[in-house]
Amino acid sequence: MKKVMMIAAIAAALVSCQSKNTNHNDSASANEGVTAVAENTAATTIYKGTLPAADGPGVQYVLSLDNLNSAEEGTYTLETTYPEAEGSGKDKSFTSKGKKQVIQKDVNNEKKTAIKLVPDNGDASLYFLIVNDSTLRLVNEELQEAAGELNYDIVLVK
Repeated sequence: MKKVMMIAAIAAALVSCQSKNTNHNDSASANEGVTAVAENTAATTIYKGTLPAADGPGVQYVLSLDNLNSAEEGTYTLETTYPEAEGSGKDKSFTSKGKKQVIQKDVNNEKKTAIKLVPDNGDASLYFLIVNDSTLRLVNEELQEAAGELNYDIVLVK
């Protein structure tokens, strides 16, 4: 179950990068969103991490997975923050919400489990591979990891 939650977290992070659903232009707003999801509850699991960005220091991901429906299905909220995207001290944040699904696929003759994040606004789905009980990794829809040595992991907040 923890693996499933971790995958959902990663997928949400990817969706958030593509989402233009909510836009906050100041760092105070971005920090409020991160603070709001900083604690885990019995029905919610939170993952955080900074993933690589093409033109900046990285993108901060905070993925909140709601597991009220079951271990297989639920909802998610993903907040992505681009540090100093609007200039010095001015972060830019986006929030994506939608449904999470646990999926399995064979990748190189190995069964992989992932969390698929399906945004409510119709943006492309994100996929997070369940690496272990505390780590989700952003992957493509075929559950293949990025080539290279960059870190695409988000980790469970305890």
